[in-house]
Amino acid sequence: MPETKPTEQAATAETEAQLSARQLYQQAVNYQAEALHYHLLKAARQALLEQDFNLALAISESLRQSPYALIQRQLPLPLLQAYLATQQHSHSSRLIEQTDISSLEQAEQSQFIWLAADYLSQQQRYVLASKLLLQLTQSPVAQQDFPLHQQLLWQNLSALSDSQLDALRTNASARALAWISLAQLSRRNIGQPEQLQQAFSEWQQRNPRFAAEQALPEAVRQLFQLTPYQPRHLAVLLPLSGQFRQHAQAIQYGMLAAASQHNNTRLSFIDSQQPAAELQMQISQLQADFVVGPLLKDQVDSISQQPDWHWPTLFLNSKDPNTAVKPEQFYFALSMEDEATQMAQLFQQKNYRRPVVISSANNISQRMQQRFISQWQQQGNTTPEHYSFNAKADLESLIAKLLETDRSSARVKQIGSLLNDKLEADPHSRLDIDAIYLIADPVQTRLFKPFVDVSVSQTAPKLPVYASSRSHSTGLDSTDLRDLNGLTFTEMPWMLGEQTTQALRQQYQQLFPEQDETLQRLFGMGFDAYNLIGNLRQQQQLPAAVFAGLTGQLRLNKDGSLTRQLSWAMYRNNRLRPVQEP
Repeated sequence: MPETKPTEQAATAETEAQLSARQLYQQAVNYQAEALHYHLLKAARQALLEQDFNLALAISESLRQSPYALIQRQLPLPLLQAYLATQQHSHSSRLIEQTDISSLEQAEQSQFIWLAADYLSQQQRYVLASKLLLQLTQSPVAQQDFPLHQQLLWQNLSALSDSQLDALRTNASARALAWISLAQLSRRNIGQPEQLQQAFSEWQQRNPRFAAEQALPEAVRQLFQLTPYQPRHLAVLLPLSGQFRQHAQAIQYGMLAAASQHNNTRLSFIDSQQPAAELQMQISQLQADFVVGPLLKDQVDSISQQPDWHWPTLFLNSKDPNTAVKPEQFYFALSMEDEATQMAQLFQQKNYRRPVVISSANNISQRMQQRFISQWQQQGNTTPEHYSFNAKADLESLIAKLLETDRSSARVKQIGSLLNDKLEADPHSRLDIDAIYLIADPVQTRLFKPFVDVSVSQTAPKLPVYASSRSHSTGLDSTDLRDLNGLTFTEMPWMLGEQTTQALRQQYQQLFPEQDETLQRLFGMGFDAYNLIGNLRQQQQLPAAVFAGLTGQLRLNKDGSLTRQLSWAMYRNNRLRPVQEP
């Protein structure tokens, strides 16, 4: 760059300040080497100010291979801004994951962290977003420069499980530890006002810097002001007669197990197999102040539409989308579609581009397949390949067709027929598939996984296979476990025997040593239903609040429906192991 006098530099800077991004871009060609890259970067920043995002993206991308240290320190922030503005999701995620924030210009580190955390939060990548936001708490001007910082931090911390919060404690600063402790005490005492207030007072004493209530997000202050549901008499509507009697009893046992830990609410169980008017009369006679149930969908739809149903109610099935939203009606279902949504979100977070969905042809599996497809499309992706099968015999041919090993085998055979010498060659599988989502029962899964393993070429990257809780069974032997090595799936904490459930699981096993797995899940549902009651009002006011239950991490939507985030587990080295995803 030619040497200029100070007065000339000032005049040049003033002239450049008046130029548009495209003029700056055109002017940059007058420079060479590092000066050229510096002026291109300047044009990219101006393009961002002018919201000419495509130009900003094109320039920033062209500088990614710049050999100059100054450019490499200053490029990540405008590059991230361009990616976010043009909705380049996979590129945004990769840049965030690969950027060493300490290597950025000091003045740009906080802005990069904020943008990255906000994006990750929108993508529901709460663990990584929390890590970045906790890092931002170290900045003395974080609250001044980013007024929504604490609000977003609390929103992400509230979405984490206890184990995820514990993991964040490693190498955390004192300020970060205070936030993590606050999130943990709020979860452990939600629905118990006296214990919550006592825990909060102790937390304030240990963390005097946070003692001023106005230093905390509004959502935290609201948490300590809400009065939860504290029913004295609970009416539980279940199909205690008829074909669903066993299902009803499993839920009943779960609720009684939860109630035994509190002893402050009377429970009355009512057979729901009778007209709504009769149920209303019995509830009134009991003077119940909260209702749980019914369980069956037609009964839920009927009662939820009754104009004179005035009790706050936790229905044990999904909400009819045509039913009006009512402030004291809540819906808790063990929805399999929630698992498909969770899997689609994971695939997006892992930057998979060409997943394949394979499901058995039954009704539930098909609904899950459709939910995955619709969720994948909503995330801006094209319709994924999807297949269905009717019987075990279909699986081997389906995998050969999917991976195109049948075509490869045919080519090997054809070439061999043209040669005099015997041709030795392995069939090659296709390489464009990056993940498989299998929706099948345990028997079908144990057949499917080995078929895939032997069909993928030895020279090809390992093809990850994911499944739902429909694939999991607690009664697997060592051979089954070996066949399933590498399979990752979603499952409720109760069925995985997670640490927080072990004591209850041991008691349960003594009472019901050989109970059907469907009934085990319903026991967990009943246990959670009882404990959820004290949390519903808080979750209604605080959308980020999460109930950590036996059936998963439960969040309350605006329409009163609870959605579940299940735990992740993997078969590895012939053992079932919990894993953190993503």
